[in-house]
Amino acid sequence: MKKTILKLGLGGLLAASALIPGEALLRCSSVTLAADTPKITAPAETKTIQGKIANISQKAKTLALSTADGQFFLMKFTDATVFKGGAAADFKEDEAIVALYTIVGNENIASSIEKDVVKLPEGITEIKTAELAKRLTGDGNAVIIDSRPAVKFDEGHIAGAVSIPLAKLMAAGDDGAKLLAPYQDRQLIFYCGGST
Repeated sequence: MKKTILKLGLGGLLAASALIPGEALLRCSSVTLAADTPKITAPAETKTIQGKIANISQKAKTLALSTADGQFFLMKFTDATVFKGGAAADFKEDEAIVALYTIVGNENIASSIEKDVVKLPEGITEIKTAELAKRLTGDGNAVIIDSRPAVKFDEGHIAGAVSIPLAKLMAAGDDGAKLLAPYQDRQLIFYCGGST
C-alpha cells in the first residue's frame, strides 16, 4: 500500500512540474522509493568442506565432492572463486580438495578451492621428476616404493618400482619396518596418488 501511495505521489509531483511554468518546483536528479531501498543483511558465514572431486563441470561451473563419510556435496564456483594449486581446469576427478564456501539462497558458492596435499613429515623432502630421473640413472642406490593401493599399482607404475601400499605399511604398525628391511641400505623414494 505504501509503495502505491509513494508512486502515485511521485507521479502527481512529476505531472504538476510539467503543468507549472518556471522553476516553481525543485528538480531532483534521483529518487529512491522506500520499497526499493536494499535490505541490509549480515555477511554469509564461510564454511569449510573436504573431500574428493566426484565430478567437475567447467561449463556448468559445478563441482560434486565425495566426503569421507560417503556423502555427496554439490557446489558452484564463479569467476571470483580462487583456485589454489592451479587453474580451474587443473582440478580433476579423484583429487582431494579443501573448499571454502558460503550459502547463497539455496546454493553453495565456493570462494576458494585448494588441492589437499599431505604435509611431509620432518626429514622427508619432495623431489621433482627431473631429480628422480637423475637419481635413478645414478649409482643404483635408490629404490622406488609405490605407496598406492595394489590395484592402482597393477593398473600401471614406474618401471622397477616396488609395491608397498601405505595402508599395508600403516596396518603393520611397528612391524611395518620389516616390509622395508630388504632395502635398508638404499635410498627410499616413495610415490603415491596425491593424497596418500
